[in-house]
Amino acid sequence: MKSLLRTCGALAAPLLATVALSGASGSACAAVFAIDSSQSSVTYTPGGFALCDPFGNCGTLPDPQTFTLSGSFNVRQERVFITTSFFPLDGFERDQIQFDSIDIDSGGAAALGFTFPAYFAVLSGQDFAGNEDACTWFPSSGSCFSMGPFGAYAGRTDGGTLSMTGTDYAGSFFPSTFSFTVVAQAVAPASVPEPGTLACLAAAALGIGLARRARAGSSLHRPQPV
Repeated sequence: MKSLLRTCGALAAPLLATVALSGASGSACAAVFAIDSSQSSVTYTPGGFALCDPFGNCGTLPDPQTFTLSGSFNVRQERVFITTSFFPLDGFERDQIQFDSIDIDSGGAAALGFTFPAYFAVLSGQDFAGNEDACTWFPSSGSCFSMGPFGAYAGRTDGGTLSMTGTDYAGSFFPSTFSFTVVAQAVAPASVPEPGTLACLAAAALGIGLARRARAGSSLHRPQPV
């Protein structure tokens, strides 16, 4: 225990300085983004087709509706290892982003079936793209059968600004389509360290507290000069 405290105590200062900037390999970094409602919207286009009676009189589909998007969401970035065969060491590392803690007001589009994307996107530099078809992103899954349409989105982020466009669908046989545009700004970047890092920091804090208490106790019992 003492050796762990000494080790973590020595590492505590640099860890505390760097943990707010980035995580170790395999850790996840997160930032909160606030949506710019003046540039963000979702357009609903009803699915299906117009029905006609025997006399050739056809109805019409409802007009598309556009709603303003507002609110916020987290963007989590992590590096994962993707296996490409049955051998666990065959594969490559991939950078991904994913949205969570989604708190968005779609102005009525949600009642029509719109869902903000919570599936991951592959990150390449500042560009990212993702879709709901698992067959696209997991080459080691073997035989894969997929049916569309699938939601998808793509965009770009420099860490401070995120912009993207995408599609979402609602319904089964004749799905309605949602086309959305999002522009958002980072407001509270943060870092999520490894569990081992958290344990080390906790142990270091405990060790520092015990050391201070020991020094205070020894000074009380130290003989005072006459």
